[in-house]
Amino acid sequence: MVMNPLRLLRRHERLKRESLDEAQVLRRRHGDDAIAAAKEKLARTDLTSWYRQVLERAILVLQKELV
Repeated sequence: MVMNPLRLLRRHERLKRESLDEAQVLRRRHGDDAIAAAKEKLARTDLTSWYRQVLERAILVLQKELV
């Protein structure tokens, strides 16, 4: 199966965009505890694989903000 490179690029951009949005929501809602709240959400078992990826990237974004 051959993957369309433009489709992969759009998927990557969408993941980046959604993770930035999720990081902003977590920061507004939880303030300094945003990373802990994201890790709590990530521990749930009923998440889709897509949302799990979004949360993992959002945690990375939040950790970069602290540095």
